[in-house]
Amino acid sequence: MSLSLKSIGSWSILMLMLMQFIPLKRINPPAVSDIQTPTVIKSSLKKACYDCHSNETRWTGIAYIAPISWLLSSTVSSGRNVLNYSVWNKQSSTKKAQIRRVIAQGSMHQRLYYTWNPDMQLTDQETKKLLRWLND
Repeated sequence: MSLSLKSIGSWSILMLMLMQFIPLKRINPPAVSDIQTPTVIKSSLKKACYDCHSNETRWTGIAYIAPISWLLSSTVSSGRNVLNYSVWNKQSSTKKAQIRRVIAQGSMHQRLYYTWNPDMQLTDQETKKLLRWLND
């Protein structure tokens, strides 16, 4: 049995349509104990980190289109498991050291996110302020 290009295209479109109905956890539970920081630090963290590392994720339109939605949902879920600012008091004291290491290395660990959202990247001034706060 040979499949024509038209048949393959039709089945592909049907599969893409059906994938949209697979439910994902795109929820934002309430914050239990949000991190307490100076306003300047908090705004920098919210800008660059909260979409993946808090319960305040902004789910944009692309987060509802499969299969990209699967990647985003998985990334946010793993980000929250590693570090979640919304449950800060329940996490170990080594979290500040981990944050400092990531920021100091300058490796924005989610390059794809910052490529799509360049305005979410920390400026040099914001990075310096964050590192100063983390060293206290």
